[in-house]
Amino acid sequence: MLGRIAGLVGKEFSQMLRDPVMLFLIFWLTTAEVAMCTMAVGMDVKNLKLGLIDNDRTEISRAFTRELISADTFIQSGAFASEREAEAGLRKGVLDAVVEIPPDFGARVAAGRQTSVGVVVDGSNADVASRARAYIIEMTSRFAGERSMGSMPMRAGVQPAVRVWYNPSLTNTNFIALAMIAQAGFMLAVILPAAGMVREKQNGTLEQIRVTPIRAHEMFIGKILPPVIISTGAMLPSLLVARVLNVPVSGSVVTFLALNLVFLLSAVSIGVFVATVTSTLQQALLTSFFGLFPLLFLSGSVTPIESMPQWLQIGAEASPLRHGIAIVTGLFLKGAGMDELWPHAAALAAIGVPLFALSWFLFRRQW
Repeated sequence: MLGRIAGLVGKEFSQMLRDPVMLFLIFWLTTAEVAMCTMAVGMDVKNLKLGLIDNDRTEISRAFTRELISADTFIQSGAFASEREAEAGLRKGVLDAVVEIPPDFGARVAAGRQTSVGVVVDGSNADVASRARAYIIEMTSRFAGERSMGSMPMRAGVQPAVRVWYNPSLTNTNFIALAMIAQAGFMLAVILPAAGMVREKQNGTLEQIRVTPIRAHEMFIGKILPPVIISTGAMLPSLLVARVLNVPVSGSVVTFLALNLVFLLSAVSIGVFVATVTSTLQQALLTSFFGLFPLLFLSGSVTPIESMPQWLQIGAEASPLRHGIAIVTGLFLKGAGMDELWPHAAALAAIGVPLFALSWFLFRRQW
């Protein structure tokens, strides 16, 4: 039996190696696409175009302007005499936000009195608008706090001492990179077994295999092992890309490989199930993508799961990608181990085992 399974696995690899297009797509998906999506999809807002209306024109107002553009969040794209002039820039899309400094700004800040600035944000992109607004509020508060401490004692009150763990810079690049690695492995683990099994049906070779001594369970195992091996191996170049992008590795690599195997088996179970309910390669690919997109959106990589309706939060637990991302981010960024991540591994097993059982039942009937 082991010899027959080894022969089937070797056949799958030989077919894969004879397909240069497939090899290129696997390499591209796990390297260049991971890198490009990490840099393009990152949700850290930078280089926003800021317009300024300085009605005060004092050293303090100029210091406030320098505070706003001191980081890479905003770049000054113009100074305007009135809000009407700046409005034209917002309409054209050459400005993302406008800050108007009142005439008595410097005097009120120097006297330690409360003051305010006008802020107009382009809300056509809600995500960019909310982040721009938050950045301006944060920078204004920091500027006011520094000036107040320099001129007079701060008023009594509760001041939070905030510490950020696991990602002190509050950049989203690390999370996006790890999420893309998990997504690449997930897509391969779903599509490869689905395409491999259906190709046998479509080409008629499955009928020829049935008259050989190969049994149903041997064929089933022979179709499962190669996608798992290929998907596991394809993670290695993705990890090299993550290393180039300076993603930290805080956890155990051995734990990552073990839990990643559980994750890939859960994804392969979806691909195998798709293969048992479809007859052509086109059907298999369309069905795979039909399921991939909802699972992607429910993974938490696009929208925080906590922001979803309650019934979708429950549905997200059925997405292997949701648990795969939790595992990879927990290991790499938090240094979590099996004690913290075993619930996700258990959830992946709860997803994969029933799908494998149902797939085997359908495959056995078709055999």
